[in-house]
Amino acid sequence: MSIRESIDGRPMSRYQVMVVGLCLAIVLSEGYDLLLMAFAAPEIAGEWGLSGSQIGILLSSALIGMALGSALLAPLADRIGRRPLTLACLLLVAISMGLASISASLLQLGLFRFLTGLGIGGLVASLPVITAEFSPQRRRGTMIALYTMGLPLGGVLGGIVATLLTSSYGWRASFVAGAVLTFLLLIVVYLRMPESIDYLLARRPEGALKEINRVLPRMGLDAIAKLPDEVKREAQGVRTAIVAGPNGVRSILLGGAFFLMMSAFYFAASWTPKLLQQSGFSAQQGISGGVLLNIGGAVAILVFSFLAITVRSRILTIGALVGAAASFLAMSAAIGNLTLALVVTVALGAFVNTSATGLYALAPDCYPASVRATAIGWASALGRIGAIVSPIIAGLLIDRDWTPSALFVVFAIPLLVGALLIVGIKLPADETRIDPDINGAHQFGVRVQEV
Repeated sequence: MSIRESIDGRPMSRYQVMVVGLCLAIVLSEGYDLLLMAFAAPEIAGEWGLSGSQIGILLSSALIGMALGSALLAPLADRIGRRPLTLACLLLVAISMGLASISASLLQLGLFRFLTGLGIGGLVASLPVITAEFSPQRRRGTMIALYTMGLPLGGVLGGIVATLLTSSYGWRASFVAGAVLTFLLLIVVYLRMPESIDYLLARRPEGALKEINRVLPRMGLDAIAKLPDEVKREAQGVRTAIVAGPNGVRSILLGGAFFLMMSAFYFAASWTPKLLQQSGFSAQQGISGGVLLNIGGAVAILVFSFLAITVRSRILTIGALVGAAASFLAMSAAIGNLTLALVVTVALGAFVNTSATGLYALAPDCYPASVRATAIGWASALGRIGAIVSPIIAGLLIDRDWTPSALFVVFAIPLLVGALLIVGIKLPADETRIDPDINGAHQFGVRVQEV
């Protein structure tokens, strides 16, 4: 019996629950670090007299770093291991968050936010894989759903901390809190986080057998006498994976949908608190809107994971995109009424988050197993471009006196177009769904190495 079969055939041990819980704690912390700027932006803009376009640059700086971190740092996880990369990225995030708290100019803060995003981008290489590997097959979907809830829950945490600290100590205190939280997690990860068994079996570094046998008994499994025989996988060209034949059409449609969805997603996540305040609400009410947006997203992701058991991902994704567009239009009409706007914000967060979850659930169905990682990585890269440019575009439009109501109407259009692109995708008839652990990993831009 293989190690994987042994893990799948047993209930989760306390050690496995600890590892998965630690991954959730890390992604929750990084959700706080990534989304904190949306809550701090109004006070920073007031202190430094920033324009809308300058705020947009600040909001996008971490996203630019995240994109580059995914492209440049994430591949190191397959060379040096998930654990070392996780430690290095947590250290980078902790230091950059601390430096952001003492920044004295737009340029300095933008640079430190870029470094924070760089570290977060690198973290996505290890956490979903570890979460999936330490979960039995029957529990992977639930564990990955709980993991993906970490980002919006981190946004909720950011809003709460910003509310408690900003009024008394200023916006810098929120960044100090993030630096301290990340540094504490760094210590816990160093003491408790094991290396990925997947990595140890695939790369077989020195001491791999000893490390595997150190972890297995903690999971209630027997040690192994030797490493299993290696399984070689046939390489697949990038051109075949992305642009050749029917895959090319699917890649264009799917990549376009990712770009449009992420544009609207990060507009909502980055600008909603500021736009509520610009519409006449207080800074605290704007922060409350951002918190509710993330609460709606966290709850909706969990609901999506249950619905996906019986409803096809394609149908759920189209419905989520249409619902998100309707929520944007509703926000355009409701933004002048505080109670109604906050209610709509919950729905907006729910639909825009499930749109993202739906695309990542649908994407593996679009390709044969041999090319999934490459093709989905390409689509995710396009999505990150949309995530970077949309906050900047929103800031430029605000500088040209666009109203919050008009902005929500504009960003509803890409969501409807994205739904139409998904309608146009023809799935391969002979394809089976990818395992939910790999599916969840790709949601955060991970290039999973199958063994």
